[in-house]
Amino acid sequence: MKARSHLKSLLATILLLAGASVSGAAETPAAAAATAGTQKLIDRVKAQGDQVIADRQAMIDQLKNATAEHRKAILEKMQAQQKDLLDAQRALGKQIRDELRKLRQSQPAPGGR
Repeated sequence: MKARSHLKSLLATILLLAGASVSGAAETPAAAAATAGTQKLIDRVKAQGDQVIADRQAMIDQLKNATAEHRKAILEKMQAQQKDLLDAQRALGKQIRDELRKLRQSQPAPGGR
């Protein structure tokens, strides 16, 4: 459940930042390219999140009828996947922040300053 809420929180933040960045964006080729890149990353995060949730639920269902040895193996696998998920989320978050930073830098300063 923590991974699911963390993923939802990360997605909400990304979408909020992307919406704020895009709403005031000048339609330059650089801004359009950065926006498209950011949207691809957001879509990738959503797809991976859906897959992780489905995989996690399948493992939880397997735990219900597992023997003690099989249960231990499943739990170890779940822990390894959780670690991999957090590492991937950190990497994607950094990549998205970099894309958003590029987008903000490609926009003209507010007020023409």
